[in-house]
Order: sequence, then C-alpha cells, then structure tokens
Amino acid sequence: MRPLGANLLSTVLPNVLAAWLLTEWLWPLEDVTDTAHIGVFASFVALCFVLYLFRLPVWLSALGKIVYICWALFRLFPFDSIIALPQDLWRDSLVWLLGDRSSMPSDALRTFVFFLLLWAVSFLLHWLIVRRNRWFVPYALTVGYIAVLDTFLPYSGNGAILRLVALGFFAFVWLQGEELQAKAPSFHIGKWRAAALFIPAVALAAGYAGPKLPPQWPDPVAFLHSYAAGPEETSDDQPAPGVKKIGYGQNDSRLGGPFIADDTVVFIAKDKGRHYWRVETKDIYTGKGWGEFPSEQVRSFENGETIEHEWWSDKVKTVERTAEINRQDQAFHLIYPLGLRQVQTSEPIVYRMHLATEKIYTTDEEANALPIRRYTLTYLEPDFPIAALRAAPPVQDPPFLKRYTQLPETLPQRVRDLAKQITDGEKTIYDKVKAIEQYFQLNGYTYETTDVAVPGVNQDYVDQFLFETKRGYCDNFSTSMVVLVRSLGIPARWVKGYTSGRLVGEQGGQSVYEVRNNDAHSWVEVYFEGIGWAPFEPTRGFVNPYAFSLPASNEEKQAPQPEEQEAPRVPLDQLLEQPSTAQGEHWWEKLADVWSWKMGLTTLVVLVVLGGAAYATRRKWWPRFTLFRFRRRKLDGAAWLISAYGALLRHLQDYGLKRRPHETLRQYAAEVDHLFETDEMNRLTKLYERAVYGNGIEEANVREAVELWENLIKRTIS
Repeated sequence: MRPLGANLLSTVLPNVLAAWLLTEWLWPLEDVTDTAHIGVFASFVALCFVLYLFRLPVWLSALGKIVYICWALFRLFPFDSIIALPQDLWRDSLVWLLGDRSSMPSDALRTFVFFLLLWAVSFLLHWLIVRRNRWFVPYALTVGYIAVLDTFLPYSGNGAILRLVALGFFAFVWLQGEELQAKAPSFHIGKWRAAALFIPAVALAAGYAGPKLPPQWPDPVAFLHSYAAGPEETSDDQPAPGVKKIGYGQNDSRLGGPFIADDTVVFIAKDKGRHYWRVETKDIYTGKGWGEFPSEQVRSFENGETIEHEWWSDKVKTVERTAEINRQDQAFHLIYPLGLRQVQTSEPIVYRMHLATEKIYTTDEEANALPIRRYTLTYLEPDFPIAALRAAPPVQDPPFLKRYTQLPETLPQRVRDLAKQITDGEKTIYDKVKAIEQYFQLNGYTYETTDVAVPGVNQDYVDQFLFETKRGYCDNFSTSMVVLVRSLGIPARWVKGYTSGRLVGEQGGQSVYEVRNNDAHSWVEVYFEGIGWAPFEPTRGFVNPYAFSLPASNEEKQAPQPEEQEAPRVPLDQLLEQPSTAQGEHWWEKLADVWSWKMGLTTLVVLVVLGGAAYATRRKWWPRFTLFRFRRRKLDGAAWLISAYGALLRHLQDYGLKRRPHETLRQYAAEVDHLFETDEMNRLTKLYERAVYGNGIEEANVREAVELWENLIKRTIS
C-alpha cells in the first residue's frame, strides 16, 4: 500500500503541471498584445484546477468560477453593480452581433469571452493530462507557441523555455515513475526519481550559469523577409527589422541588432584620393536612434552651378579635385564627398539640398524625383589645421547649441559622468573630442556585426553599448561618440554614407573604387567655432581618411618640457621586483576583482557534478584507495587489524550488506561468507576478536589477516 503523501502528490502534481502549461500561454500576452492584468487570468486558471483537484460537483465548481469571473469584471471595469453586470454584457453582445461587426466588441465583453475560453481550455487540459495521462501534445504545443513568439514577435522567451525544459524533465520522470510503479509495486520509485532528476537539474544549472556562445546564425525572420519582399514592397520610411541587410536606409529611429552582409555594388567611383561618401546627417538623438531636425528649408542648384554652401572657413586648406560616379542602383539622392562644390550630368537635373540633413535630392524642373546614373563631382579636399582647432573658442550661438547638443532627458547620468572622466585634464575642445574618439580604441570595445544587442523598452542605446555590451558596429561607436561629445556642451552630429570602398584598378590617372552595401558607414562631425564641421572616426578598425596637420613651425600647443635632470640610478633587482610590489594586491584581492556570481555558481555546479560523479563511482575507487592507504600504514599487527576491520565493515555496508542492530560479528560474518561463497569473513572475524580481546596475534596470523582483508575489500569493487 502506498503512503498517503505519495498518493496526494500523485493527485496534485498532474493538476499543477496542467495549470503551469496553461499559464505559460498567458504571460507573453502582455508583451505581444494589448492584454493587461495577466495575473487575474492566471489566478482564474489556478482556481479552475484547484476545483478540479477537490472533485467538487459540477454545479458547485461552475458556481465558483462564475463568481470569480463576475468579481474580476467588476474589479476591472466600471460597472454600476455586480447585479447589473450580466445585463450590460448581454447588451454589449447584442450591439456587436446586430451592429457593425467590423469593429471590436467592448473590452468587458472581450474579457468575459476570454474567461470562458480559459475555462474550456483548462477543462481540456485537465482531461488530457490528469485523466488520460496524455501530457506530451499539450507540452509540445506550448513549446512551439513560445518558440514562435520568440522568433517572430518582440518577446524574449528565454525564461519560459528554461521553465518548460525543467517542467518537461520533471513531468517525464514523475509520470514515467507512476507507470513503472503500477507495473511493479515493489519498485523503489523514490531513488529512481532522485537519480533521474539529478542529471537534468545539474545540466540546466550549468547551462544557465555557464558561458554561452553568441548566436551562430542570424535571425531567419528578417532574412526571409528581405528575400520575400520585392523592391516595390520595401520603403526607407519603415523601421528597420531586428536583423537587417547592411546598406543605406533612411529610417534610423531604431538602431541596434545584427545585420546580414550584402555585397551588392552601389556605385563605382573614379577619384584621386580616398575619403568618405556622404548621404545625409542626423541631429535628434531619441535614446533609441536618430531623427531629423524639423525644417523644410531647401537650397536648389542646377547642373554645373557652384554650390553656395559653406563647409569650412578660410582657415582650412583645401585642394580641388574631381570624381566620376557610376551608380549601380536606382536612388533619388546624390552620394558626394565632404566639400562638394559642383555636380555635372548629361541630363537636365535640378539638385535640391535639404539643409537640415544636407541630403541632396535629384529632381526635374517640376520637383519630381528623378534618378541619375552617371555624374561628375567637383569638391574641395580639406586639410584641417590642428593648431586652429585647438584655438577654437566655445560656440556662443544659443539656437545652434540647442540643436546640436540636444540629448534626451532619459539619458542615464553615468553617460555624462563617463564623458567628464574621459576628458578630465584636457583643456581645449579639440583635445576633449580626440580623447573621446580614442577612448573606444583602448577600453575593451570590439567591432561586431552579428552578436549586437537591441535596447529594451527602458534601455538607452548608447548606455547599453558603453556599459553593458561593448560590442557593435559603426552605428554604436559613432552614436556613442556624438552623445558623449554633446554631453560636454560641444556641438556634434551623426553622418551616414559609405567608406571609400575597394580599390579595383586605375583609369586615366585616377583610382577606381567599387563601393558595395557592405561599405555603408556612419561617423561623427564636430563643429569648431571659426572653422566649421570636422569629421572624426571612433569605430574600431576604421581610420579617419581626412588630413589633420600640424604647422611646419610647430606652433601647436606643446606641453612644457621639464629641465633635464640626471635620472636616478635604480638597482636592477629592485627594478625587476617593482611590478609586483607596485600592484600591492594579494592573490585573494585579485580573485575578488574577477569573481562574479556567475563564476561562483558555475564553480558550485562543477563541484556538485564532480561530487556526484565521485559518489556514483565510489565502489570503483574507494576500495582501491582503502587498499593503498592501509598498505602504507606502519602499525603493529593488532592495531592494524582493528583499524582495517572497521574500514572493511564500512565498505561492506556501502556494498549493501548492512549489519542489523543486535547482530553479532560472527552472525554478520556468516551472512557475508554466504553471499561471497567463502569462509574468509569468518576467519578474519576470529582473528579480529583475538586481536581485540586476546593478547595479540602472531606474525603468521597477521600475514593471513592481511591476505583475507585484501580479498574481502576487492570483492566489494563493483
């Protein structure tokens, strides 16, 4: 007969399992739908299975559920009274059924129907799992449901998957144990369950706490969308998906996430030098991405007309150059270098520059967008004087400062504190900007395109990159630099375009570059009073292609040189010992610096696994260790035998030969000899009694006792 506790668990656990599965369907609804108060619905599910557990009459169970539903509706919605609730629900349902069913019914009616649906599903799960013991199909459907939501919708199913894996192992072990015990009532189900649950529990703990590889494949959803959607179905105005194809896109409101490489050629350029190709700038940082300054100002110019746009002051030395562009795509904007002066094409084109973004659109005379494939650019290649940049005073124009130092109020304070920390000790604006630019090269930041995080609802894009992930691509680096510079009150903006591309040959004394979607890039421009906008490159692995030069007279700011003094002479031994003494940290202090709760949990899991493995294999190594230990003991015959006999009793007990409380040693020895079909235990026991109660044993008897003892120890090895 099974104990009462076992029967109670066998009744309760299937109901708990079924209720757990149903609630796993509820928790994601708050993230992927407009459903709120999930706890109210989860409590209703729990109530349903509690009523099923007590096997109440159908009418009483239904009454309890109806009372809960009425209470929940009255609590969630402004009904006049609980008595009027059925009448209001009936009226709402008639209005929806007889009226315009293209609109959604009232929230109260939808909630009531949802309660009825949960009622029906809970009954179905109770019938399948509790009564029919068919739990696999509901379990598989739940796992599939969570996987689909995690893949196709903005829902993270990490916790749900972990709970479901643990629940699946537990349910399998428990229900399988029930079947085994039903077939064999003498089956030791407790030990079997403990052993069967130990390995999955250790595996789950190790998997959760241990280090994990980043995703090896990109998210397939965006990949499928990018190939399923035709060119006419895509729009620059739509927010970017979680995984993007690299290339120029107009919407930057949601930055972050991995992208898929794309080798599609965008344009071919013939040019004398290397520089970045601009498309547009952005200046409104939202905490998640970039937006445009609200302005409708447009400056128009025609073919061959000099562009009246001031890029820099006369302090910047320039060299005039030309470049030929052959577009391979169809777009309605120019790709141009910094310092553009003139555009020439064979078609009658009017160029319209949006002054807020400096994006140049190609149109006809009626302002209709018109793409062009080939055009020639004349531009000024700049050489920025470092001395003038260092001498630039702070900007004093309030509207200009407000626009180009804008930051969201939600920006975490630690971002501003980091900017001050990086630039501590720097005196000029230029030196502060350079310190921030170089900060990303020396502090553990890595260039990454696949394992790139997307900020959560309450996370800031820059804060996440600076302090949490420290990995990303150009958007992460450039946006972070703009925000850090702006936090110091220095005007800065975000620039998008392409790098110079891949050199593929030479033609007519000019280099030929092939620029692909993979070359899409973003960088930073900082404004210096009296000079203009200067480009900076914070992204790891990229080099600023623009020239920054010092004057030949070396008039730039130099640190004062101290007077030459004779260097102190230090003994070599002392110099070699200096690194260890300078650190001044003990080994436990260094360990504390790198220790974390994950490392501690991982260490604990490893120790538990090793301990479990050692315990499971103890009958292989423990007897051998005992043999080794007693062979090395240097005791007289009687003392050795007394100690060795006690160790033998412990091994026999672990082997399964337990000595009963009132059983004598000779009776116990007879049982051991009967099992092993020998008389060695009886002979050894007599020698043991002589050593304990007699005057000792002779040398010959000691050798016999050692041989008997070793034979019995070896018999316990299994």
